[in-house]
Amino acid sequence: MRAGAILLLTVTSCHRRARVALDQSVWCAQAQQRQLFSPTGAGPAAALAASLGRPQTFLIGVGNDLDGAPPEEALAYTLPVAVDLHYAYLTGLDGRGGWTEWNPDGSFVDRILDADRGRCVLSVFTLYAMAEDGEDSPSVLTDDDYMAAYWAGIDRLVARLEGTGGPVVVHLEPDFWGFMQKRGAPGDIPAQVQAHQPACADLPDDVSGLGRCMVRRLQSVDGVFVGLHASAWAGSAAETAAFLSAVGGDDADLIVVETLDRDAGCFEEGREPHCQREGGPWYWSETDFAAHLDWAGALHSASEKPLLWWQMPMGVPRHRPGGKEGTYRDNRVQYLFGNPEVFVAAGGIGAVFGKGADDQTDLTSDGGQFQKAARAYYAAPVALP
Repeated sequence: MRAGAILLLTVTSCHRRARVALDQSVWCAQAQQRQLFSPTGAGPAAALAASLGRPQTFLIGVGNDLDGAPPEEALAYTLPVAVDLHYAYLTGLDGRGGWTEWNPDGSFVDRILDADRGRCVLSVFTLYAMAEDGEDSPSVLTDDDYMAAYWAGIDRLVARLEGTGGPVVVHLEPDFWGFMQKRGAPGDIPAQVQAHQPACADLPDDVSGLGRCMVRRLQSVDGVFVGLHASAWAGSAAETAAFLSAVGGDDADLIVVETLDRDAGCFEEGREPHCQREGGPWYWSETDFAAHLDWAGALHSASEKPLLWWQMPMGVPRHRPGGKEGTYRDNRVQYLFGNPEVFVAAGGIGAVFGKGADDQTDLTSDGGQFQKAARAYYAAPVALP
């Protein structure tokens, strides 16, 4: 993830441009047509897709696409081809201008749900609140004020989702689990749980209890499916699966993974502070994709959970390095839509695309690449085994 996306979801009454969305019935008609011809699989990904009310084919989505516009005018809705999934961030803390205050009483969640359901698309909420005081700050986990605000956000989300009937996916805390994994065993990292969550009085006051309580509270709502986030930089697939298991992954419904949180070209240019990072290569070769998919497949095998690729960069399909603001290059759209079967083979249920900072390539600047790729994919979607 990284912090660049936090500012993207501030909901205001004014926004940069009017957006022309397709009639809702067009998307719903496409979704219903796909259901009629959906294959039937027996594996964990196919079973989860069915529980989510989606076709048992590799699911495609977009998100983080508001840029100050209201939820009803998400960029996703301008696509002529209906996608399966639409994701939105829930950032910040209660009482500090976080998502619970963007609209009265946390009703931002309702607005996303209403807009998505009107188009027969499944909502995915990415809860990204642990980074409020830094992404690798275990000291906040024992700060009473911080944790009171954090758990208040969980309570508000649970209250907002109750009675909605589902299905909805909640993706918990990208990067946070990876940072904690690098710190050591979850049982050795203190965290306030019992004082703020009576329903979790039997769980320990540490990171293992924290994660398990979050999963428990959200799954107490009918129709809510929960995914923990796995970071490839945190350790091997086996180590990551073991860590996530200890923090509630055994009870979760899926695991969320990612390839890169920015367009590759932004790192290649290195002009922006949020695109200056050691590592690479950023623009992946066939070998790089194969190595990532090996890790993902091993994670799936160890956890026995379906994988959702999240916030895949859109980029533009230029071959020279770099690019510029809004049109940085990347080849992940090309690779995934050219090879969806390898993501299925690694245990994938789907992939959602979106930008991790406000200067990255999106649906308005990718030259129609995503739209063309999605249209071609949905003409012959890949079945989940």
